[in-house]
Amino acid sequence: MSSNTSNSLNSLYQAHYEWLVKWIARRTQNWGDAQDLAQDTFVKLLGRPDKTEGIKSTKAWLAKIADNLVIDQARRQILERNYLAMLANMPEAMAPSAEQKWETLELLDQIDKLLNGLKPKEKLAFLMVRLEGLAYKEVAKQLGVSLSSAEKYVAKAMMTCYMNTYGLDE
Repeated sequence: MSSNTSNSLNSLYQAHYEWLVKWIARRTQNWGDAQDLAQDTFVKLLGRPDKTEGIKSTKAWLAKIADNLVIDQARRQILERNYLAMLANMPEAMAPSAEQKWETLELLDQIDKLLNGLKPKEKLAFLMVRLEGLAYKEVAKQLGVSLSSAEKYVAKAMMTCYMNTYGLDE
C-alpha cells in the first residue's frame, strides 16, 4: 500500500469513524456491536484501497459497506439461534462438542453467504438436493412446484454459489 493510500485511509478513518459508529448504533441498538462493525468497515477498506478513489459521497459509501456488515451479522445471529435451538432439542449424549458447534456455525455461515440473494424456495430446493440427496421429482413435490421449476431453482443456486465463490466482485 502506498504512503498516499495509507494517508487517505487514515484521514477517512479520522474524519468518519465516530459518525459511522453512531450511524450503526442507531441501526443495531448496541454500542459495542456498532464499534466492532465500524472497525470492520474500515478493515474491509484496507483490503481494497483502490476503491476509495473517486467516491462522490463518502458517508453514503461507508454506510453501504456498514449496512452490508450489519445484515451479515443479523443473518449470522439468526443462523446461530436456529442451530442452538435445534441442539437444545437433541439428547445430551448426541450433542456436539463446543468445537464441533463452532465449526458447524462457520460452515452454516459460509453456505448462507454462498446462497445469498436467492429466494427461499431456490435455497430450499438446492439444500434438499445437495444435502438431503433428494431427487428433483421429490423436491418438486415437496415444494409444490413443477419438475422444471425445481431443476431451475437448483441450477440457479449452483450458479449463484459459483458466482459468489469465483465470480463478480462486491
